[in-house]
Amino acid sequence: MRPGYLLIPMLVLMLTFPIARACMSPADSYAVEVVLNKPGVVFKPYPTFKALHNAIVENGTFIFRSHYDERLYVLLWNGSDGPHLRIQIPLNLKAETLLVANLNVSLLLLNDEVEKLKKDGWRVIDNRTFEKDGVRITLNPIVGGECTSDSDCATGGCSGEVCAPKEKASSIVTPCVYKPWYTCLAMTTCGCVNGVCTWKPNPAFESCLREHGVDPASVIKAGRYEMEIRGSNVSTDEVTALVSEFLRVFGISCNRSLNLTKVSVTKPVPAVDPSEVNASMAVKTELEWLIQVGVLKIDEKDVEEISRVASWGNAGWNSHIGWYKTKKGTYAWIPYDKSLNPRLVKCFTKSIPTYKLPNGTAYVASTSTQYSSTTSQSGKICGPALLVMLSVLFAARRR
Repeated sequence: MRPGYLLIPMLVLMLTFPIARACMSPADSYAVEVVLNKPGVVFKPYPTFKALHNAIVENGTFIFRSHYDERLYVLLWNGSDGPHLRIQIPLNLKAETLLVANLNVSLLLLNDEVEKLKKDGWRVIDNRTFEKDGVRITLNPIVGGECTSDSDCATGGCSGEVCAPKEKASSIVTPCVYKPWYTCLAMTTCGCVNGVCTWKPNPAFESCLREHGVDPASVIKAGRYEMEIRGSNVSTDEVTALVSEFLRVFGISCNRSLNLTKVSVTKPVPAVDPSEVNASMAVKTELEWLIQVGVLKIDEKDVEEISRVASWGNAGWNSHIGWYKTKKGTYAWIPYDKSLNPRLVKCFTKSIPTYKLPNGTAYVASTSTQYSSTTSQSGKICGPALLVMLSVLFAARRR
């Protein structure tokens, strides 16, 4: 136990409370969360947790120190979609001045582009948040109005090469000239992504298009995003240069100057360096402890698969890990926003609860009956002692 961490302010995602279940929190970037919603998984906290020590309970949520690293917090609760396990790096508040701006952009957030950003030194915090040299860029999807589900979309054109809203698809006319890249369409489906009918992006489809000399952006409709730009301890010119570098990766030339505003904020910063703690091991350790004490029943294979995809930032409504249908039609433990037709939301909570947790990790006191070889409190002989006494009396009688 580190005394300095007895009282640590922490942003906790308000999934515990029904009114904010669809909200995101800045703390999500420093947490990993799993919804144990696979059929067959059993979560039964009671009666075992009646003997739970070194933990507190708030609004049905169990909160205790991580068995992997006591500096981390664990939140465990039963939601409408299944049991939630969340491991949180605690956050402290730091006052600073930021340069902020917002832009609406259209770009394809594909695997190749993300890899290029990594090579350029951008740190990928979660699936749509990137950071470099004090500048953080967050891409928030702007939901279109073409569709709400895959059934609202259909294919059109002479070779069925166009994905469009169902009511328009049948009237789309294209030249009846077969192109080799049409074979790539077998690797994807026409459906609804962020309110737009499009051929759904995936690594195999994108790679196939490039092999045929086709730019994926010409086939997959560009996603519309609100780009949130935040610069900390950097100049206006430095922010502008990094934003331009970021957009060039997506083939976008940004010649206009950014309308940056200087604001004073109280920023949450992690009390523990994320590079010092392993999200995968933290999740695995906590799942194995829950299994050991009998609160959770889940296959060892599932634990391994969950641990393999766990990383800091896989938390909150959009990015938590769960048992979801993939874009290939199969089920797997994946982040929610990688699932088939995720309902992505933009909603933020700024609540900062403070917890005073007991020293040490949580444990369950033994409730099993302890048998003694002597008499019980009532003076009666019982258990093994009774057998021993009978044997002695029998031997004495034979003499």
